[in-house]
Amino acid sequence: MKIGALLFDLGKVLINFDFETGVRALHACCAISRDHFEDLLWDKRWIRRYERGEISTAEYHNYLCQNAKLDMDLPEFRRTWSSVFSPDLLVSEDLIARLKRKYRLLLVSNTNEAHADFLRETYPVVNYFDHHIFSYKVGSLKPDRKIFECAIAASGYPAEALFFTDDREENVRAASELGIHVHQFESESKLIEALRKVGVEV
Repeated sequence: MKIGALLFDLGKVLINFDFETGVRALHACCAISRDHFEDLLWDKRWIRRYERGEISTAEYHNYLCQNAKLDMDLPEFRRTWSSVFSPDLLVSEDLIARLKRKYRLLLVSNTNEAHADFLRETYPVVNYFDHHIFSYKVGSLKPDRKIFECAIAASGYPAEALFFTDDREENVRAASELGIHVHQFESESKLIEALRKVGVEV
């Protein structure tokens, strides 16, 4: 079946990031040890609820203020929390623009509300995509089945007519199990090769 839509992960595929930048800046405004702060920051009972949209950025910020003694107001937290993203793209805007002319494009990303807002405002390439299937919007995190089912529905095509690229093996595997053509992202050049192999005009 001919490919009709292309699904892209966001972090480490379109845009690089390094959480160390944000963690260091946040911890500098806390009164606890770095190890304790990271335990709180990445506590799955909170970070996964945040990324599924079950709690807001304000609620996550308040949790850190109460438990990690974070001394930072909400606007500054949003800026610092979003400082993890690198300015340069991993996949060129030119390539995305060329693909946009012939294919429906979707982002499928484990992304919280603060990061999603920052990315839309900061990186024009994000706005080339027809649909943003963000975990906080659909209440599901890759590699869970639900987020991919949301992407399939939004694409308007059956799974067999979709191509998905992600840097994480477990996410690629989960999409493949639904019948989606997949590629584990390493570089733009290898992505182009993979697209051509499934008949995508690049």
